[in-house]
Amino acid sequence: MHVTARELILRLANPFTLAYGTSTARHNVLVRVEHEGAFGLGEAAIVPYYGHSTDRVITALDGLGLEGDPLLLEDALDALPPDLPAVARAALDMALHDLWGKRLEQPLYRLWGLNPARAPRSSFTVAMAADDGAYRAQLRAAAERYPLLKLKLGAGDWRADLRLVQIARESVPAALCVDANGAWSAQEAAEAIPRLAELGVLFVEQPLARDDLDGWRELRAALPDEHPPLIADESVQGVESLLPLAGLVDGVNVKLAKCGGLRAARQMIALARALGMRVLLGCMVESAVAVTAAAHLAPLADYADLDGNALVTNDPFRGVELQAGYLRLPNAPGLGVCERE
Repeated sequence: MHVTARELILRLANPFTLAYGTSTARHNVLVRVEHEGAFGLGEAAIVPYYGHSTDRVITALDGLGLEGDPLLLEDALDALPPDLPAVARAALDMALHDLWGKRLEQPLYRLWGLNPARAPRSSFTVAMAADDGAYRAQLRAAAERYPLLKLKLGAGDWRADLRLVQIARESVPAALCVDANGAWSAQEAAEAIPRLAELGVLFVEQPLARDDLDGWRELRAALPDEHPPLIADESVQGVESLLPLAGLVDGVNVKLAKCGGLRAARQMIALARALGMRVLLGCMVESAVAVTAAAHLAPLADYADLDGNALVTNDPFRGVELQAGYLRLPNAPGLGVCERE
């Protein structure tokens, strides 16, 4: 099997502002695995705050030769180079799954025995804005199409974050969830979360810094019994990072780019269920290739945040679609993704 990799520049419809900074484009890597006239597609999400670079991922993948028979998927995945970064492994994993499904002439969800009608509604992300007027306009435009909005927080002061949620609650009828991207201390989160509960927030994602395990313990002890579920995102990167969070968080955000692909994501979901955790299936700013790959797992999740391709203006692919928040998966084999005309 032969691998080619090239840069895929995705331009955002609006500047994307969160606790880590503001971006207007993402420079991802598109991967193609070819075997005997067939091919599979995958995507590596290059997220600035994770320390990956487009050039390094392309260098690691372009021209790579993979051993094995793509129909023997587990063997092919086992044979991937062990030193690949998670985003590169995720891209190859997606492409191999796509090729596998195409060879078997079935979409992935059907090969796994999953019913796409069981997928939860997906949220649509609203980033922070330069001023209140722009923020209200952003909220209203999003709420016209999506009944569940995820508000990016991390303005530098938890009170300012709370005000953003209050503005959203006053401006739109949509259901709300929030993602602080690790911007608060345990004490700040303990102050903010009960107030967010009063505003009807469905869940709170990553209130604390990625490696603040003591903070998770402190926050759990400080919160009342009734509070919105706490979902770990940056704090949980792969299967091995779930066990330390058992009893401290209510759920985990599973992203293919973090854990290394679809096989690892399924392992994470299974372990999360065994530990009594809820599952949020998320994505980065990605094209329909990566978002559709994740969407095939959506029937296994409690929550979904699969809007990455809906945030960009120049996605060269068609795949999963968000219709009033519902995920509509393609019926074509493999990922079911095709190039736009």
